[in-house]
Amino acid sequence: MIHPEDAEFRPRPAGEWRWCETNMFPFCIPEARISATIYLVSRPELGVCMSDITIQDRITEAWEGQLYVDNQQHLPCPTSLLDYSLPNGLSVKALEPLKRYSVQYKGIDDTDFDLEFNSLMAPFDMNDPAMDPCAAARQGAGWDKAFAGHYEITGRITGRARIRGKTYDVDCIDTLDRSWGPRGERDNSNAIWFHGSFGEALTVHALVGLDPARTAEFGKLISGYVLENGVVHGLVSVSGRSERRGAYPMSSEIEVVDVRGKRFRFTGATMNAGPWGPYPSVLYLQCFMRWNMDGLIGYGVQQDVLSRAYMSRNRDALAIL
Repeated sequence: MIHPEDAEFRPRPAGEWRWCETNMFPFCIPEARISATIYLVSRPELGVCMSDITIQDRITEAWEGQLYVDNQQHLPCPTSLLDYSLPNGLSVKALEPLKRYSVQYKGIDDTDFDLEFNSLMAPFDMNDPAMDPCAAARQGAGWDKAFAGHYEITGRITGRARIRGKTYDVDCIDTLDRSWGPRGERDNSNAIWFHGSFGEALTVHALVGLDPARTAEFGKLISGYVLENGVVHGLVSVSGRSERRGAYPMSSEIEVVDVRGKRFRFTGATMNAGPWGPYPSVLYLQCFMRWNMDGLIGYGVQQDVLSRAYMSRNRDALAIL
């Protein structure tokens, strides 16, 4: 179970320079084909952090081809995750840890935003067997210590975003996550992190395996949940596949089954896509999807996380030029 103190930096082994703590806040404006990621990768033992604000609005294989990119790799690490301001213009304040956050940013090129995140659920702890049906078996198999602590929270994001001089109202359902643990930067594991939100009443979220050089099928379920009418139900299985242009998903079809035995089937079409590199050893193929569940339309990210070592090893199969 996740507690309010888990929103703050966690105790770490002395001298563990690989220790990493992340915070991710998203938002989207579907009618403008816009999705945004606000991400912090902190290395508290080294005293540095990476802060990234990437706003996407098109399908492109160039990160800098997106609407707005501000990625800074060597900023001073904040002393607290509950209330911090960084030199890049990003400020985050936990108004109520795990429940309410204020996220503000003053960037370049007439770009800034003022947002508030309000949770629709308690944090989903992927390491708690009482919450996640996959947790016990995964821990027994020696799950990656980089996710020694990890949770997701689906919530409503409201506010205003001004992007390159154009102002947008923001009112969306999206999912944040946070992780902590020792995280190396060589030959990391692949995964798909996806969610589809169909209004406040229904969100489907999952983390699954990925081996796109060999198959279009999704890999084994790692963790996930259905949030339906305010109640969270852990997932027991996921099946799916993506049709790709090179490595990038252009469409997906997914079926999930939760602990009740309830099935949810939906398809997705890519609205925007591009590479995203919050830290050097991994490339995120970040796709904003329009999901269709028997006529019910939803939105959310399909994030295919690939080790760069894996991509180089399989460059021909992935059609990387």
